[in-house]
This record gives sequence, C-alpha cells and structure tokens, in this order.
Amino acid sequence: MTETINITVDSEDLKEFKEKTGMTLRDCMKLLMDNVKYGGKLGFDPFWSEENQTLLSKAIEDAKHGRNMHEHDLIEVEE
Repeated sequence: MTETINITVDSEDLKEFKEKTGMTLRDCMKLLMDNVKYGGKLGFDPFWSEENQTLLSKAIEDAKHGRNMHEHDLIEVEE
C-alpha cells in the first residue's frame, strides 16, 4: 500500500537542509522509513550535532590550509 503525504516547508529551510545534510528532504524521509522498516530505531545521530559539525568544519579548514596535519607510517595488517 502506498500513501501520499503532503508537507509544506519553507524554501529557505529546504535549501539549508540540503546544504547541511547533502540530501533532499525526500531522500531523507525514504532513508528514515527504510531504517524503521528494517528494524532500525529512531534516534538522534550524534554525527549531525552542532558540536560535531563545528569540529568537522574546523578540521576541513585546517586541512585546506595544511594545519594540524601529521605524517605517520602506514600500519600493515595481515588478514
């Protein structure tokens, strides 16, 4: 069975949502429904927290400017 849901969302909110998440609201809703459908639980993903997003943005800026970058030897793992 298929149901149609109509949601009214401000266009600026949609634009901001896509910029912050990299996905459309439609794709996000599908992902959410698939998660629930296959036994997932609804909950807050700490990856999207404001604190983590701030840390990631700082790390990206640092990397772009060559700051806080350290070379290290690769660790080989035998299987």
